[in-house]
Amino acid sequence: MSATLAIALVVLALIGLGIAAIFVHLAWWLLIAVGGLFIYFIPSIVAGARHHEHVLWVLVLNIALGWSGIAWIVLLIWAILGKSIWAKDAGASGRS
Repeated sequence: MSATLAIALVVLALIGLGIAAIFVHLAWWLLIAVGGLFIYFIPSIVAGARHHEHVLWVLVLNIALGWSGIAWIVLLIWAILGKSIWAKDAGASGRS
């Protein structure tokens, strides 16, 4: 009876290790996916953080064309160098 119990414990331990390995594998791929989405949407995040004048256009173009490296770089440059809504408002209130 003790040998049967030992075999059952070993089998359960191996099943537990298999489930843990699947969980770690799934967590690893989920981390990679979230990181990839973060990198993919960096131009939109930068435009939103800077209160870019055309943040919606940056987001739409990022979704549609961000997969190509050239469009992603152009969108990132546009997000960094574009005018901010706050700068536009400050310029208008400064002239009055």
